[in-house]
Amino acid sequence: MATRPPRTARLSREAIVNAALTFLDREGWDALTINALANQLGTKGPSLYNHVHSLDDLRRSVRMRVVGDIIEMLNTVGQGRTPDDAVMVMAGAYRSYAHHHPGRYSAFTRMPLGGDDPEFTAATHDAAAPVISVLSTYGLTEESAFYAALEFWSAMHGFVLLEMTGVMTGIDTDAVFSDMVMRLAAGMRHR
Repeated sequence: MATRPPRTARLSREAIVNAALTFLDREGWDALTINALANQLGTKGPSLYNHVHSLDDLRRSVRMRVVGDIIEMLNTVGQGRTPDDAVMVMAGAYRSYAHHHPGRYSAFTRMPLGGDDPEFTAATHDAAAPVISVLSTYGLTEESAFYAALEFWSAMHGFVLLEMTGVMTGIDTDAVFSDMVMRLAAGMRHR
């Protein structure tokens, strides 16, 4: 018979969201249920409903936290750098985040980004702000920088997915990644 983890001292919404983030990286998005998370926390599912309204509410909170973490990370690593260096370190940080937090990354990218939730839609647009800020330093207009940020994200996301699904086995992915990011940066200079 499986043993149950020790009961946590006190549940709170923040503790539940933090536990869900850890759970995601270990088990994945599809495995995240109220009962599975409650079991991890050493309690029963109904206890979590004192702090989260539903599984959708929990997943939305997790996604909002992930978006916030990504924004903070990109802002932090890009500060005070030359444009090319900022693009390179932001791309590397994004890639590293995806590899170190695969469940969180999945929460960020796999479900529709926005929809009928204005707060979440705004948060996902804010996630592009650090990249837009750096790309603007290449002399791009605000609109051009926005579209360039979409290109940047598309390239990063595509590369990360190819890596994570094993498509790039046997390839020096670090070298390919660096070359791709530098080509993106060079393209920004020539716009």
